[in-house]
Amino acid sequence: MKELYHDEVSNLDKFRKKIDSRTIFKEDLEFFSEQYEELIAQAKVITRVSDRLQKKLDTANTQIRDQNQEITDKNDELESAINQLVKAKVGKKASTILFIITIALLIFEEYFIDPLLDQFSGSDYISIGIKVATAIIAKLLEGKLEEYFLNREKDKIIRDDYGKIIVKENT
Repeated sequence: MKELYHDEVSNLDKFRKKIDSRTIFKEDLEFFSEQYEELIAQAKVITRVSDRLQKKLDTANTQIRDQNQEITDKNDELESAINQLVKAKVGKKASTILFIITIALLIFEEYFIDPLLDQFSGSDYISIGIKVATAIIAKLLEGKLEEYFLNREKDKIIRDDYGKIIVKENT
């Protein structure tokens, strides 16, 4: 393969040999000077082209960084919105289930436990205490039920190697 500046290197070698042999003429100096000026002109053109390309590359890299940041921000917003939707869905589901269970327990207490309490104790305070305890326990269980449903939803969602969210199909 021919060297990039083969002719210039060859001319330089010839000029050095003439210097060593002390046979330099005015034409040799003029030729060498012209060759040097041409190299400088080429270097200027190459430098300008290189500078323009570097500027374009820097601009493109800046745009890519900005777009990547924007995508990251949008992904974070999307993930936050998904999490809020999942929590709302799970919270509604847990509240509905607990509401039904609480009503069932209160009906059970009203029709089955209250008559027994009336027989053995004549106090309405025990019945009210049981109802309050049922409501408090239901509220405590609501958090646990939400956590259970939230974990089930999280198990349905996985991430691939690129951070992309993949939703598993219900099987």
